[in-house]
Amino acid sequence: MKRPILLMISSITLLLSACQSSQPVLGANGAEQLNNIRHLCILSNPKNPNPGLNRQIAQSLTKYGISSETVDAASNRKRLYEPECRYNLRYNTRGIGNNMHYLSLLIRTPEHPVASLRANPNFRNPQNQQAEIDRIIGTLLNKK
Repeated sequence: MKRPILLMISSITLLLSACQSSQPVLGANGAEQLNNIRHLCILSNPKNPNPGLNRQIAQSLTKYGISSETVDAASNRKRLYEPECRYNLRYNTRGIGNNMHYLSLLIRTPEHPVASLRANPNFRNPQNQQAEIDRIIGTLLNKK
């Protein structure tokens, strides 16, 4: 009896997590703000198990006409409140390289969140990692 219930609960959990990654959660006026973003500051993550991820995210943003810079929040937190860093992108991951289980992204201003997304990347091989990051960033920016 316990086994079918556990199987059903795990199936529902899997379906819900798949639904979460399909569309970004937008804040107030999020869609309008996403269209106006021209520059993002990416917060570096000192415990990042995927050190090339900042570069991959920056490359994806460029494809959507958004320039970016990486900001170390520990040593340069004031930079996040300057006009050039009006929008910042924070992220969190679970897993390493091809075995990344999820990527959680948040675009925000100092005052409020703009958009967030939790995605489950599908890295079949190292060559498609950038394409998968491009797809996830496109979804976050509400472009797909």
